[in-house]
Amino acid sequence: MGEGKQAVPELDFFRSQLARSGGRSLSERIKDRGLLTVVFLALFALFLVGLAIESAVLLVGYIAAVAFGAYVIGRFKGTGERLQNMVQADRGYTFLLVFLLAISYPIIFSGDAYLIHIATLACIYVIMALGLNITLGFAGLLDVGFAVYFAAGAYTSAQLAVLFDVPFWIGLPLGGLVAAFFGFLIAWPALRVQGHYLAMVTLGYGLIMNILHRNLKFLTNGTDGVLNIPPPSIAGFDFLQPISIFGFQLPFQANFYYLSLALIIVTIFVSYRLQNSNIGRCWEAMREDDIAGKCFGINLTRMKLMAFSTGAFFGGIGGAVFAHMIGFVHPDNFMLLTSITILAMVLIGGMGNIWGVVIGAVLLILIPERLREFENLRMLLFGASMALIMIYRPQGLFPSARKRRGVDQKKMEQLIENSGKSGAHARPVA
Repeated sequence: MGEGKQAVPELDFFRSQLARSGGRSLSERIKDRGLLTVVFLALFALFLVGLAIESAVLLVGYIAAVAFGAYVIGRFKGTGERLQNMVQADRGYTFLLVFLLAISYPIIFSGDAYLIHIATLACIYVIMALGLNITLGFAGLLDVGFAVYFAAGAYTSAQLAVLFDVPFWIGLPLGGLVAAFFGFLIAWPALRVQGHYLAMVTLGYGLIMNILHRNLKFLTNGTDGVLNIPPPSIAGFDFLQPISIFGFQLPFQANFYYLSLALIIVTIFVSYRLQNSNIGRCWEAMREDDIAGKCFGINLTRMKLMAFSTGAFFGGIGGAVFAHMIGFVHPDNFMLLTSITILAMVLIGGMGNIWGVVIGAVLLILIPERLREFENLRMLLFGASMALIMIYRPQGLFPSARKRRGVDQKKMEQLIENSGKSGAHARPVA
């Protein structure tokens, strides 16, 4: 050590790799933002055109053409990576752009209340899919009975409003808390199992709860359902009234759309905060290898209970909004197919990828809804498309990418060659 410090080329290289490249010039930022704007506007236009197609036959051809175009574009190396890098480098602008496009949706379709309604339904399922993404995508806990929390939030908020005249704004968080309690009840006895055994346990709970929904009449009104659920209201403004802005009128469905959109923003914010927190890292370690995580001091019991309860909370939030939007809840709203649909949204979108789950939920609500012309055949097409996605994209359409930085192969070979040499003989790494 007296002759001077020995050079460590590996350390210098990895420091350069981990250094943030935040030195973009103003012209580069403007260029990237312009390109992002054009891309998102083009994608939004494609989305609107697909919704506007009335014929189911034409819609199937349109979806096939879009899928083929996406495949062709994906064959060009670096296209998707460049777009992803631009989004990562300017997340704030990307989120603002998506938010503005989402706000404009009811304005564009102001004359079609049906399209606004199904978009609102898609937003509600986005909230629930993001909740399941916390349980499955972050923590790796396969929950096949997610409709239990959907029902808990819907029945809680609905019965509080009908029987006790509790405002929606109080019933909404209470519905989420009751659903979180159900998540805790389901998670506690299921802690001893994992993998497909956990899936079977949660599946059994889902089937049991659906039977209870039909028979516990003093809580759920049984097969008669809960009727006349009042809509939300703010300062005397009823959500069943149309919105008038500068003489421009939107149908009342836009009220529920904007409410669901606000809740999506909250859910995404919480998901990001959890994912990048110590809890999120514990969930990730538990997902990859729970035995290794336990060896490193992670309290698996507490982490699993938190994952189930947190995901269930957002399932209950979605259920509360659904109940007050429809005005009627019935056990048939919470069948096994509902749980499978929410699970498919997470799997097809990409487990752990927040925006991928959002896109997966929107697609799995809007596409089958627009294919109702085919009646039973639409489920065949829907199932076949999911099977193809799982075969050729097993990680989902938008798999969760780990934060890795590229490593130059030549630099790595030079590092190996210089390994163990003193600073006097080691060649500098450019």
